[in-house]
Amino acid sequence: MTSLAFHPSSLPQQGAESDVQFGPPAATGAETAANGQGEPAGAPPAGGSPWTFWVMLLLLFGFMWFFVIRPESRRRKQQKAFHSGLEKGQDVVTVGGLHGAIAAIEGDTITLKVSADVRLKFDRNAIQRSASTPAGAQPPAK
Repeated sequence: MTSLAFHPSSLPQQGAESDVQFGPPAATGAETAANGQGEPAGAPPAGGSPWTFWVMLLLLFGFMWFFVIRPESRRRKQQKAFHSGLEKGQDVVTVGGLHGAIAAIEGDTITLKVSADVRLKFDRNAIQRSASTPAGAQPPAK
């Protein structure tokens, strides 16, 4: 059995030059000037292309626009057109599910006739859809 022993004579003396290098070899001036980052000329960039971040950000924005922003603005536009086209006598359903006929329209206030003796006032935005439109469907676009 062999034993490994540490001998101080195997270490380089203080002040003496040693050929032992730790880590990667140092880049020469020509290699450093080639890529401007202090890395060897043949090494790929450490973080990838700087355009990768911007391309991914642009793709994320495009995805959000097509699947979130655009459908929501379209739905808002249809709802605004529906609210501006409300007329007296039209059967509607409120956001709370109350069914009634429009008895009067005064600016942003709408009075609904719920039964013969009952009239309720609502904000125009509280009207969700026409009573003839199914519950899950969007109001008809004009």
